[in-house]
Amino acid sequence: MIEDGAGLPFDGDGHDPMGMPMDWARPPARVAEVPKRAVNKRAPTEDDAAVGRRIRDCRISMGLSLSDLSSQVGVSQPQLYRYECGLTRVAASRLIAIAAALGVSIEALARGNQHGADGPLPACSAAEADLLLRAFSSIGQPERRSALIALARSMADADQEALGAR
Repeated sequence: MIEDGAGLPFDGDGHDPMGMPMDWARPPARVAEVPKRAVNKRAPTEDDAAVGRRIRDCRISMGLSLSDLSSQVGVSQPQLYRYECGLTRVAASRLIAIAAALGVSIEALARGNQHGADGPLPACSAAEADLLLRAFSSIGQPERRSALIALARSMADADQEALGAR
């Protein structure tokens, strides 16, 4: 007896040890094709992922943890995480609750902007403006308030100049 490449006995006449023909030229039996699944129409899209990113950005800019926001909205932390990562679509009713908890409009989360008098604003501008206003209001000295206003204007002007230079 001769051994084949796998170390199994082989008599050299084209038969295996049981006497069955070893027809190496024959193609393997075809496996019945499994029908492809229909595309899940409810699977998250790139737009859903963008909504999730805006939710996360707003949550972080407000200084809220996953736990804080999830308890305010009434969802589990893992579910909120799935929304933020774009793994799960956010239902309209849930988006309303999240927007309310974050203090932004639904449009800010859905489309990423809020149109004000000066044009489009970032999604979290309402929440950030509220935080800034509260901090500004707690400054008692008018000179310090004026200095802060001058600083903010200077920073805004520098940003506008940088955008114009691009």
